[in-house]
Amino acid sequence: MFSSVNSGRPSDIPRLVAVQLREDAGEFTLVDKGTILSLAHLFPEVDRRWLVNSHIDLRMLNEIY
Repeated sequence: MFSSVNSGRPSDIPRLVAVQLREDAGEFTLVDKGTILSLAHLFPEVDRRWLVNSHIDLRMLNEIY
């Protein structure tokens, strides 16, 4: 559904990986629940692009917003 931006390297600020919606992504994607490793917040960055916070902590949330 998503592909990593910048080869999956975190940005300098706020030190998060960015992802973008793949061109071939459909409106809905079914995934096997066994492939989900953890939860993550997706913060909108620009059109069809998000920052991924996999730490799920309020400190990081406050740095972004």
